[in-house]
Amino acid sequence: MVKENKEKTRLDDLLDKTEPYATFHDAMLHTITIDYDTKEFTARVDLCVGNPDAKTEIERERRRIGVLKASGMIFWALEPPDNEDRERWGPLWLTDDGLIKEAPTKTAKKLISTLVPDTYGWYLYFADINAFGYLLAKGAVFKWERT
Repeated sequence: MVKENKEKTRLDDLLDKTEPYATFHDAMLHTITIDYDTKEFTARVDLCVGNPDAKTEIERERRRIGVLKASGMIFWALEPPDNEDRERWGPLWLTDDGLIKEAPTKTAKKLISTLVPDTYGWYLYFADINAFGYLLAKGAVFKWERT
């Protein structure tokens, strides 16, 4: 059994093969729940799972909801939104994500110092509020909701 390298695991790497075209890019974040007693972060997200080369728009734009659970949460933060049109806010639109070590912000550079070995660390960029989020945790899994 090969041990995964959490420091190099991207969010898309957590997705199973039942949806081969699934990606967190252009995901819609509906809810986040944080349980500080159990140190668990749970996010309900709507992902694009459509085949980008499909003939019909319906097949290309197919979406599915799933849940990202991070256990042993070390840190979660969302920068203050840089968007004055708060009345139009709905699910947050995730347009970029990656390893926290690759994040283009000064905040992420500071957070990297809290990243201990064998820890997941990601940045998330939400275009509709022009803000970054940061998540550090010991474990992470993704599961699709039943359809």
